[in-house]
Amino acid sequence: MGGTEDNPLIAIQDEVRTHFGWELQADIDSAKSMKLAFDGNEPFGLSKWNSGERNQALGDLQIKLLKATAVVFVGAAVEPQELEEMVGDGVVFIAADGAVGALPPLANLACIVSDFDGAAHLELAAKSGATIIAHAHGDNMKAWNECVETWSYFSNPPALVLSHQTPHYFEGMHNWGGFTDGDRALCMAHSLGISFDDVYLVGYTLSRVGQWSGRTQESRKLAKLQWMAIVVQMLGLEQQID
Repeated sequence: MGGTEDNPLIAIQDEVRTHFGWELQADIDSAKSMKLAFDGNEPFGLSKWNSGERNQALGDLQIKLLKATAVVFVGAAVEPQELEEMVGDGVVFIAADGAVGALPPLANLACIVSDFDGAAHLELAAKSGATIIAHAHGDNMKAWNECVETWSYFSNPPALVLSHQTPHYFEGMHNWGGFTDGDRALCMAHSLGISFDDVYLVGYTLSRVGQWSGRTQESRKLAKLQWMAIVVQMLGLEQQID
C-alpha cells in the first residue's frame, strides 16, 4: 500500500515535514533501507519476518480488530489504572510504542505501533512475541536497525509489519497516514476497515509529555502533539483527546 496525493491522512506528512524543516529524502532513505533489510526469505535470519509472514501478521491483526467488541488505543499519557478498568471479553488494545508498559497483565494486546522510542517497555513486549508495526522515518534508521537485530535473537521474536511516511511505494511496507505513533495507529485501523463506533482513546493529551514517552525533547514533543490532534480531528475522534 503506497501513499497517494488525494489521501489527506498521508498528505499531512508533507505539511509536518515543512513545519519542522525535515527533508523528505531522509524519510525515503530510512524506508528504502528498511525495505532492503527485510527482502529475501529470511530477513535477519528469520523466515518469520519475510514478506509473506508479515502479510499474514497484518491479516491476523485485521481479523482480531474486526472481531473485537471494542478497540482501545493507548497513548503515552495513560495511567495504568485507567486500562485496568477497560479490560474485558472482546476488548483489544493497541499501544503507542512505550505505552505498552502501562498495560495490565490480562489486557489483550493486538499490536504496538512503534518508531522505536519505547526503550525497555518495547523490548519486553518484543520478547513476548507481540505484533509490532515497525516504522521507518528519517532520524530512526540506527534505532530500528539495532532493535530488529537484537530482536532477531529472541527465542520468540515479535511478528512485524513495516511502515513508512513517504508518498512513494515500497513493496512490503505501508503508509496509512498520520505522523506520531498514536495517530498512525488510528490511521492504520481506519485503513483496515475498523469501525470507530467502539473505539476508545486513552492517554491521548495535548497538554503534557506522557510518562510512557520514550526519548524526546519536551518542546518538540508538544509541537508534534498539535499535529497529532489535527489527524485525530480528521478521523472524527477529537472529543476523546484530553
